[in-house]
Amino acid sequence: MHLKTNMMLTIVAVALILGSVGDFLFSPEGPWNVSGSIWVALLSLFALFINRRGGRVWLRKLLTWSGIAFAVSLLLTIRDAEALIPLVLLVQVACASAVLMQANKKTLIAARVEEFLIALFALPVQMVTRFFRLIGDLPFFEMVHSPRLKGVLRGLLIVAPLLVVFTLLFSSADANFERYTLALGDLISVELPQHVLSIALMSAFSAGLLLCTMPELSNQSGLQSRPLKNRMNFLRSLGDEEIAVIMGSLVILFLVFVLLQFGYLFGGRETIEQVDDLTLATYARRGFFELIAVSLLTLVVLLWMSSTQCNQRIFRPMAVVLVVCVLFIMASAAQRLYLYSETFGLTLSRVLAAAIMLWLAGNLVSFIATLLRSGGIGFAFGMFASGIATVTLLGLANPAAIVTRVNLSKAITSSQEQSIDIRYLTRLGADAVPPLLERIHHLPSYQQFIVAYELITRYGGERIEDEKNDWRTWNASRSKAKALVAEHYNELVRLAEQIRFVPK
Repeated sequence: MHLKTNMMLTIVAVALILGSVGDFLFSPEGPWNVSGSIWVALLSLFALFINRRGGRVWLRKLLTWSGIAFAVSLLLTIRDAEALIPLVLLVQVACASAVLMQANKKTLIAARVEEFLIALFALPVQMVTRFFRLIGDLPFFEMVHSPRLKGVLRGLLIVAPLLVVFTLLFSSADANFERYTLALGDLISVELPQHVLSIALMSAFSAGLLLCTMPELSNQSGLQSRPLKNRMNFLRSLGDEEIAVIMGSLVILFLVFVLLQFGYLFGGRETIEQVDDLTLATYARRGFFELIAVSLLTLVVLLWMSSTQCNQRIFRPMAVVLVVCVLFIMASAAQRLYLYSETFGLTLSRVLAAAIMLWLAGNLVSFIATLLRSGGIGFAFGMFASGIATVTLLGLANPAAIVTRVNLSKAITSSQEQSIDIRYLTRLGADAVPPLLERIHHLPSYQQFIVAYELITRYGGERIEDEKNDWRTWNASRSKAKALVAEHYNELVRLAEQIRFVPK
């Protein structure tokens, strides 16, 4: 690692600051709230500071990906949906991988899918490798013998006993000061090892990320796919016969399945229910995720085939037919999802599945468009960018509120009181509270009781009022939910008292 001593010390100092701030911010409930956004913003600012001499072009790229990572992290501040957490984390990792690729002089638009995947898996490896290289290159011997460090240590040895004496005197003189001193002593004796370990791990993580943003270290990154390509040469050169057999077999299989699905796809409920031993619920439930897996696997196969040295005149027309078949298959999966949601209600997992399905369909169309126009150049970046856009739009759309509104509308207009699981809606998080309160009086009486009890238990009552307001755990949706429940508290208590069970 070719870094000057001052730069290495700066990175260590910045990493320790980020580790300490992370330990402080994430202690209560983790980074799934405003604290995570604050930490990402600090990491981005320090990355820009360390790379301040990297040139305007590089700073612009770094600012772009840092801004995207920060903007997506805000979704966990404005939404209270646990389902978004892994998606947001995936986007954060993708942004860091994009920075690593560009630090290694790779053009994202021209990059292939395998290069994005290599960067994704290489990121943690590079973080660990560069961190240990940094530690190994630090001039510990020179720092230990530094006159300044010796002066600092000498000063600490002199002032330590004075601090102890003055602290004891102040504690004896003032009960309030004594209470804080005892609390600090308990913190040091019980939680200090945990905080030290947390700060060390967070600092190492921060240092690894910061080092991955430095273009001057790109020569040591090892982000080359040549060894992989050399091992996979037997899969990278396919003759006309092999291409015709592989693609032709897949096309025939997919066409047969599509033809069998035509009746179900356009015949509606009546056609499905006419088949022996096939109920609407069985049809809707069976095979949905399998069809999504088929679509994803088909995309992987097409990407592999397009990267081989094959006859494009044979491959391209068959690829177009295969993609059209997959789009019909996805339409069948969408119909199953719609029928199941119509019958049993909408859930958060079904909304996420629909979003993934739309993303896959868009990328299949994009694959054909880029394949026919430019041989597939630009598809990988489009897939990468559309994934980030999908997660962002999904978070902004507020899926928990959508699920709640749709199911409440179904319950209100339906004559069957058992048509929805009202407890499930109350446990979707704070985003579900506004639509629940808007339509609580339109629900059957026993469902009103359940909603009132759950909302008071989770967002109101004495237990909530007694909780300490910790700004590190602040969330916009939870804050709004608590305010709404407080506003309707008396009304909710009245509904809950009707079953003589008011939560405390």
